[in-house]
Amino acid sequence: MRALLSFIEVARSGSIRQAAQRLGIAPTALNRQLASLEYFFRAELLDRRAAGVALTEAGRLLAARAAMIGAEIDTTRALIDDLRGLERGHASIRAAGAVVGGLLAPVLARLHGRHPRLRFSVDVTSAAELVAGVADGTVDVGVTIFAPDSAAPLIAARHPIAHSAIVSPGHPLAGLERVSLAELTRHALALPGAGFGARQDLDRIARAASRRLDPVFITGSLDMQKALALRGAAVLILPPLCCADEIEAGRLVAVALAEDSLIETSLVICRAPDRVLPHAAEAVIAELERFLVG
Repeated sequence: MRALLSFIEVARSGSIRQAAQRLGIAPTALNRQLASLEYFFRAELLDRRAAGVALTEAGRLLAARAAMIGAEIDTTRALIDDLRGLERGHASIRAAGAVVGGLLAPVLARLHGRHPRLRFSVDVTSAAELVAGVADGTVDVGVTIFAPDSAAPLIAARHPIAHSAIVSPGHPLAGLERVSLAELTRHALALPGAGFGARQDLDRIARAASRRLDPVFITGSLDMQKALALRGAAVLILPPLCCADEIEAGRLVAVALAEDSLIETSLVICRAPDRVLPHAAEAVIAELERFLVG
């Protein structure tokens, strides 16, 4: 494992001396580790030159798979810990920003309460980066709304999620039971850009109703959208889950969309089907399922 990590650093820096400095070891010790790795693979991994080092074809192949190899080693170590009955482990998670506060935070808090020795790493990324990380083994679990088509082979669970109009308590729409798209277009909207799946669905529904959305605020930042809604400056069109804390505190209100304006999508949980996940990651998936169904 140490030799593999050393190789990754050399591949990144293109210099044995620089890599040795970053790793805090002598260049001679680093060379011995690299030699043992080349002996193991029975192939030259580096083309050593006066100006530095370059990856050979075998080296490029190893570098491309090194992250997955490292993840599998970590998973194996966690599984062995589980077999030894240790109440410890680690789960790596990537999530779209919309689900972090209302879903992941309460789920991980509950898990921590029951299993205080488990450790969790959470990266907030785009849906595309999430899918790539799950697919290449960099992370164990992915959670997102509006998953891209490339996520299909990785979807372990899917839960329907409806959108609502999210407004401040003092907004004119706050007292309605349902709101139509026609009514929404008469108010200042804060929506993501045209590249987002949610916006594409909204535009499709608007076209079907011979309407055109003209948002005052265009931003993919959930924090920015919520800040505008909290000030009464904008209407958001989001799953209430995205603003769960603010709604529970009475700072925002969710108004259901009318039947002809419904926007339904799915929250998906992703995992690589060919990977055995560590105990902590399986626990995260199970807790997510329990939270969503009930």
